[in-house]
Amino acid sequence: MNERKTVRTRHFPYKSPRFGTKHRPAPIGAWRNTVYYWWWAYLKRNADYIACCDSGGKGKLAKLYADFGDVRGEDFKAWWTFKVDGEDRGAYLFAEPSVESSVKVLSTGERAPSASEALTVSLPLNFPKRFLERRFKALLAEAHQGKRGVQLARTSKAKYTFKGQPNIPALEQGLMVYDALKLAEGVKPKKPQWQIAQDLQIVEKEMRIDKTDSVRVTAGKKNVLTAIVGRYKKRVVQAIENASSGSFP
Repeated sequence: MNERKTVRTRHFPYKSPRFGTKHRPAPIGAWRNTVYYWWWAYLKRNADYIACCDSGGKGKLAKLYADFGDVRGEDFKAWWTFKVDGEDRGAYLFAEPSVESSVKVLSTGERAPSASEALTVSLPLNFPKRFLERRFKALLAEAHQGKRGVQLARTSKAKYTFKGQPNIPALEQGLMVYDALKLAEGVKPKKPQWQIAQDLQIVEKEMRIDKTDSVRVTAGKKNVLTAIVGRYKKRVVQAIENASSGSFP
């Protein structure tokens, strides 16, 4: 039997952005709810990297700039799809190395690939088709268990890899807090951290300050809200710093 046409594909260890087409664009969540969008968004807050962009890619972060390029714009799609070495920047940075992705029938005597690369099965053609389909499905489920998600991410060979498992809502909320803190720096009187938490509603309703709360309860809630904002700030500042070294978060 003839071998089917080989198709070379790129896979991502985490959900990758989708943009749709010109006439049928994907909803904003199709690209915003990915770890790769937030990696880009955090890198945009790194002062050293922005300085490198301002200088046309020169300076101590020139090597990183050669890969990530100019992030000063607001168009994530344009940044992601910019061609680097003939492929989208997103795939160049975050996809697994290109591999042969073909299903084929091995010729008699042909060497089977290693078990880590492919599942090699023998299907006796004198068995009923439905039986073979059920058996193959069971074998595939057993051999392919956990290949996506956590296990794939841990063994990723992408040029840049995310550390751990991404929590998209936390990444988004953390950046909201960080941006609000930055905005508050230029305002007098300076907005207290508890007020930022209150305004952004980053905690459950019962933890927010209510006009019916007593002085003691209000003081306690302010302390809790201030501590929460402080933790967010610490994590986000570290993630922004990591982004300039090619790591995230």
